[in-house]
Amino acid sequence: MTVSILLGLAMVPPMGVHAQQRPAAAQASMRPGQPQVIAQQRAPAVAAHAPWDSLRRQLGTRNRVMLFWDSELDDAVSTRYREVETVDRSSRASAAQADGVAYTHAGPVGMTVAGASAGTHQRTERFLEADAPSGPRARGESRSIQSQFMDHLRQGGVRFIDRTLATRLAGQSVEGERPNVHAIETRALAGHADYLMQVTSEADPGTASGRSFHVTLLSVASGETLLQFETPAETEPAAPGRYVATANGFERETPQRDGVADTARALALETARRMDGALHR
Repeated sequence: MTVSILLGLAMVPPMGVHAQQRPAAAQASMRPGQPQVIAQQRAPAVAAHAPWDSLRRQLGTRNRVMLFWDSELDDAVSTRYREVETVDRSSRASAAQADGVAYTHAGPVGMTVAGASAGTHQRTERFLEADAPSGPRARGESRSIQSQFMDHLRQGGVRFIDRTLATRLAGQSVEGERPNVHAIETRALAGHADYLMQVTSEADPGTASGRSFHVTLLSVASGETLLQFETPAETEPAAPGRYVATANGFERETPQRDGVADTARALALETARRMDGALHR
């Protein structure tokens, strides 16, 4: 019996071992007289599942997407023009001279009278001003989110077609003073893309990025709306932060807010998952 008790006591580590396991930083910030505890370990982060392989299989060879970022395709079918008329008026003058004699108290005085006739010349010029479709340029954070959003979706096999270049290629053979730019853009879309993706956003102070996004995916071949959704583009809620020792005792860590990269990744992941589901139908 005595031997068993001694063996049991030998297996119990001294309290000093636990104290040595605490980080030095925690010990330094503890108030005197606090019990010795082991710092809580951070739970491992769970990586969000990325459906890139599944999306790549669903897209196959029909993987060309024309992206309208912060813009939408308008419903006009023809380009409107406006005529501006400029009138240039000039005057022409001709002088006529008449000689005569005026009688004054000093006697007769010679006098010359000049007369003039004026004419008006009118010249008309016509200028054509196209009311053509145009996409606004992304700036600042919006441009950064767009770039990273596209990079993520490329992992799923998406090939992005540049809107401006495709329109120029479609319109290089068009001649005439009044080209239908809307028709050229439609030709570019039909000839170079399988899908049209429109991503717009608006201010939303309740989200991590300060904006909420609206995403629409259209089939170019059929005009069908394949998916349409709104999202705050936020990452998954983080696990409760660990308790850390501070000068005021133990306090829970405050989770960091989402940055531009987090917003772009969250938006791309949700778009990819919804695309994969829409293309499955």
